[in-house]
Amino acid sequence: MTQNKRPMPGALRGVFGLVKFACILGGLPLTVLCLMAVVGAITGSGWIRLVAAVVVAIGLPLLLVDRLLPDDRDRARGLPSDVLALFYVGVPLLFAGAAHGLTLRMLAVEGDRLHGGGWGRTGDVAYWLASVEPAAPEERPKKDPGKAKIRDKARDKAGKPAVRADGGGPADGSVPRPDAKPAAPAKYTPAEIFRRCSPSVVNIKVNAGAGTGFAIDDKGTIATNSHVIHNATSVEVKLKDGEWVRKVELLVENEEADLALLRIDHAKLPPPLPLGDSDAATVGDQVVAIGNPLGLEHTLTDGLISARRIHRARKWLQISVPISPGNSGGPLIDMTGKVLGVTTAGFSAWSGAQNLNLAVPINELKKLIKDHYPDRKPVGSDNPQTW
Repeated sequence: MTQNKRPMPGALRGVFGLVKFACILGGLPLTVLCLMAVVGAITGSGWIRLVAAVVVAIGLPLLLVDRLLPDDRDRARGLPSDVLALFYVGVPLLFAGAAHGLTLRMLAVEGDRLHGGGWGRTGDVAYWLASVEPAAPEERPKKDPGKAKIRDKARDKAGKPAVRADGGGPADGSVPRPDAKPAAPAKYTPAEIFRRCSPSVVNIKVNAGAGTGFAIDDKGTIATNSHVIHNATSVEVKLKDGEWVRKVELLVENEEADLALLRIDHAKLPPPLPLGDSDAATVGDQVVAIGNPLGLEHTLTDGLISARRIHRARKWLQISVPISPGNSGGPLIDMTGKVLGVTTAGFSAWSGAQNLNLAVPINELKKLIKDHYPDRKPVGSDNPQTW
């Protein structure tokens, strides 16, 4: 004698159906967004990311349904919607939960791409899944001509000539007296450093990764880390105004020092940053870093020089400035606006330490700067794409 299964009560069946419908309706766009982030590790094309994500989001659960569907129609009733609901809830939970350490960067970069393409609300959802905060837009100070004139008059009365922006002497070109003490360089607040220096910082996209760089001359020379561009088959440089530069040359690379110089060709080049003297850096000096951590472009962080040390037979500036993946290759700037180092690594990624980070001293980078680069070549010329 066989025992028949008691049917689910109508009211409970209705509630269960509404829950499945809500899971499918709410989970499908989240699943597509997560899959777009995965495809974004291969290509930056918005249409390719969207189409590939939609095909996988619809095709994969239907394939699972086809494999699981029994021949008995009564037993198969409700199975397709069950699989769809579980799939569209499971994928976002996997990305935002169990696999968050692997997917965080992809989701953050996807959020940045969507914001850049005008899909701000959708980008905010990607940031939410990644559990990161988007970088706040830069606030430009309002210019007040009247106050500027008052400051100029006060400076004239005090007998202090205006100083050039590069700190090289009086703006009027006058020669200081030989016995005069050199004026101390002007110091700025972190906000002023950001306004002055951030246009010189660029975002470097390499294959499926990303990093930071900064201009060091008016010829389009960009300094970064060797590990950012090493073995790259393609490199794109994004300026602060959103312009992408795809004509990029590798001037010189030093893997041992983890430094590299690129040269970009563009009508409007970023302004260069003045290079300081890392040997004069003192423990306790305040410094700031500008970079693109986790793809969040032009993020400002600050801290102190914690130590000048030798680690693994190399000179380093140890800093308490927070550094994350994507900051690599960015400038470490003192409060006079000069670059003291190239932010490179953070120990927190593998040791659990906090604000224990390293920068390559800028004097090491100066050794790579030449008038001519005979071995310059297009990026990726030694690493052609294959299929």
